Parts: sequence; C-alpha cells; structure tokens
Amino acid sequence: MKFVFLVINYMPHQLVSIRSVLKIPGTEIHAFNFKDPHTIPQGIDQLYTYELRNFSRAELLSKILAINPEGLVVAGWAVKDYVWVAKEIRSRLKIPVVSYSDTQWRGTWRQRINCMLSPWHVKKAFSHLWVAGLYQYEYARKLGFAKSQIVYNSLSCDVRLFRQVSVEQKQTNYPKNFLFIGRFVPVKGLDLLLEAWQQISNKNGWTLTLVGDGVLKKQFTDCQGVIVKHFMSQKELIKEMEKAGCFVLPSVFEPWALVIHEAAAAGLPIIATDVCGAVPHFVVSGYNGFQVQPKVGSIKHALEQVIQMDTEQLVQFGRNSEKLAESISPERGAAQLFSVLQNESAS
Repeated sequence: MKFVFLVINYMPHQLVSIRSVLKIPGTEIHAFNFKDPHTIPQGIDQLYTYELRNFSRAELLSKILAINPEGLVVAGWAVKDYVWVAKEIRSRLKIPVVSYSDTQWRGTWRQRINCMLSPWHVKKAFSHLWVAGLYQYEYARKLGFAKSQIVYNSLSCDVRLFRQVSVEQKQTNYPKNFLFIGRFVPVKGLDLLLEAWQQISNKNGWTLTLVGDGVLKKQFTDCQGVIVKHFMSQKELIKEMEKAGCFVLPSVFEPWALVIHEAAAAGLPIIATDVCGAVPHFVVSGYNGFQVQPKVGSIKHALEQVIQMDTEQLVQFGRNSEKLAESISPERGAAQLFSVLQNESAS
C-alpha cells in the first residue's frame, strides 16, 4: 500500500512515526515537507521525500494523483496548500484523508467558529482525525467527527530510545537534580519555576538544570543554584536524563508536550502542569509524580514533596513512569492508523 504524508518538518517524532508505518509489510510512503528541514531523512527503505517549495499547488496535486496512494496523512490544517490538496484528493480519489491533531479544546471564539464552519472546511478536507490524546479527542468530537472517524496515538516519543536510561542504576546514588527541557520562552513558565525554586529554603542538596535555547535564556544564566545548558540532540538528552532525579515542566500551556512522554520512558518522576496535553496520560499524582497548576505555590509544593522523598520512593516513581510510558508507542499509533487506512480503502 502506498501512502502520502504531508508533513511540516522531519522532527524526531515524525520520523519514528513514519518508520513505524514502514515496518508494516508492503507499505511505501511518499513524504512532502513544508519547512526546510535541518536534515532530509536518508537510507529509509520505501520512503520517498519531496520538498513542497519545488511544487506549485497544481503540481503538488498532479504528483499525488500520479502516485495514486491508498491514503493521505496531513500535518493539520494550518498549511493552506495542504488543506486545498486534501479536499481535491478526497473528491477525486475517494480515499481516506487523515489529519494530525494536537489541538486541545479550549472553547475560544476561534475554535467555536471553526466548529461551525467544520462541514465546509475541516470535515470537507479530512475523513479522519489522528489525535494525540484525550484533550484532542474532545475537540475532534466538537468538530463533528464520529468516534469511528478518530484515530488515536498520533504523537509518540521513541520509547525504546529513552528506555536506555536505567532507573535501577540510580538506586545506589540517586541524582538529586531537577531537569527542565524546552524552549526559553514565556509559555514554558520558567519564571514560575524559578520563583518557586528560590522560595525553597532547604533544598537538601537538590539542584536545577535547564536545557534548551530561546529568547529568555540570558535571564536564567546567573541564577544561583541553577545550571543552564544549550539545546541537545536526543542522544545527548538521554545522558542528561541519566543525571536527573525528576523532570519538571511548568508550562502555562502546551498542546501536547512530547518531552513528558520522553521523561516517562526514561523512568523519571515528573512534575508537570495540568494544562499540558500529555499530562493525563503520563503523570498521576502520588504514583509517578505530581500534576500541578501553573502557579508558583503549586509548583513549589510539588518540588518540596520530591525533595522530601527517599531513594526508594523516587525509584518506585520512576518505575511507575516507565509503566505509563508504555500506554502510547510509535508501533501502536502506526497500527491504528494503518488499520483505518486499510479498512477504508477496502470498503
């Protein structure tokens, strides 16, 4: 079976998803990218890549028609050319056209208008939505998609890669280090985390490490007891997680936050705000970490709870994170997508 993927860029989670689909015997993927990629994937059997900038809208449609795929998978409805092509393909080829969706339902006026216009816009372009999780499912239903038209687990980290971090090896000398990974931008809530951290008088030997890049980075480089590091590759992040005792994400808002899944797969206790889309899947308060509100007091209380825990409790939290991480995997998401595409094409 041949599939066409219209992607934004070849991010690690996108590639692990594509690789997982290609593990299914007899599959072939033609992928078009919207943004200039840092690297174009090489050496992946049965993957053929194209850059959108080399095609006009009409040429893109002609190319896809020539490929004659059994299914089309689109990276959401933000790229106008992708939406136009999706509508044309649905009309001409009568094949399933699936859109990724990591968008939470928030009840904004824009979302409400989008729901009203959905029969002439989103639902006209896409036969199915491939949602990340629970919060995205809610929006899909409000857009008018039936339960049978919603596919699950569109976003997954490379679980096997991050499972290289061993929780058990931390039992003899547990690392007392909180770890944040992400962009240094206002929505990440780093100001809340830093204020909460500074209010804790007895840190009991714990440190705080911030990893990433962004416009606010200079504000945190001189904070006492805070270690700031540059953006890292996934392989480098694994080494950083080996030196971490708890992952913290204090975001004011996150549609999904794949890094939470990565931290769970790496067996880290997790503190994350309840506005992150991945939180209900990978963080259970008192089981493997703490769901908190994006407020200084709530974050501080969770940090203090972790600081007061002993090694046995922290290791158990880490083991529980590993269990939760297994609930979503690239293979499971690919199998669910393939099942829909195969069944719809055969009907």
